[in-house]
Amino acid sequence: MNNRIEKIAQQSLQNREISLEDALYLSQVKKDEVYDLFYWANKIRLKYFGRSIKACSIVSAKQGKCTEDCNFCSQSSHYLTKIEEYNLIEENKVVNAAMCAENSGAHSLGIVTSGYTINNEYEFENICNTIKTISRDSRIHPHGSFGVLTKEMAISLAKSGLKRINHNLETSERFFHNICTTHTYADRLNTIHVSKQAGLEICCGAIFGIGEETEDRIHLAFTLKKLDVDSVPLNFLHPISGTPQENSVGLTPMETLKIISLFRFILPDKEIKIAGGRGKNLRSLQSWMFYAGANSTMIGNYLTTSGNPAEEDLLMIKDLGLELEIS
Repeated sequence: MNNRIEKIAQQSLQNREISLEDALYLSQVKKDEVYDLFYWANKIRLKYFGRSIKACSIVSAKQGKCTEDCNFCSQSSHYLTKIEEYNLIEENKVVNAAMCAENSGAHSLGIVTSGYTINNEYEFENICNTIKTISRDSRIHPHGSFGVLTKEMAISLAKSGLKRINHNLETSERFFHNICTTHTYADRLNTIHVSKQAGLEICCGAIFGIGEETEDRIHLAFTLKKLDVDSVPLNFLHPISGTPQENSVGLTPMETLKIISLFRFILPDKEIKIAGGRGKNLRSLQSWMFYAGANSTMIGNYLTTSGNPAEEDLLMIKDLGLELEIS
């Protein structure tokens, strides 16, 4: 057993912040010591979350035609991709998605709209009404991802019954300009701040495999710790034809697992959710994500790519002797 990894793990087990130097060391472990990393990441997960696993689903409520140029995203109008594009779907379709998610065992439903923000008053009112209906008629927790928000928008969403807002930072501040030029890191940070002020829980994470360096991953994790977010979704690039990232080489399963463990060490008591690109990057090692420190995962399809059937993921959780957290 690697003594330094154990020493760092003991700090995380006491929820004491590890140093940048220690985080860099963890990111560089190789060969058999990787299993020590996983072992302690799993110990940290068990300390703060026990055997409980959260599952969430999402619905793409408005898709494509996005003005932003995020270079990994199939929904950007800057790139020629083959995704289906549509305007905001009817309330009953989102409510039906919530009911299906609840029946599948999901803890929450994320309502996701494409675009920089919701700049149509009618659409925003429709979204708020939909959230009210889901809050009234189901046990599932309504979450949302609606782009950049103002303080007033965040307050309205919270009053409608929204529990949590998702707004990812995607990468470190220093690397952000390499993946997006149409809005700033400050725009994203401001949305997180106004959402917290409105009383919303914060789901904020990243995407990996987009050309970032190890240091970018570490700096992002410490930024999320400073922001005191509630949930950290980890996405891994699934290259989409037509985007600037279409020829990017994916991460290996072991590198993907190391990223999960690194985030567990830095954010010991936060929900770490494995989201987009799980199948593409983890392949046959998908069940290892929990051993590497994750305590949450998305089930069903993602926004524009397919996921595992929900029943397969639920069986995987059961086979591991873990327990699904019910709404």
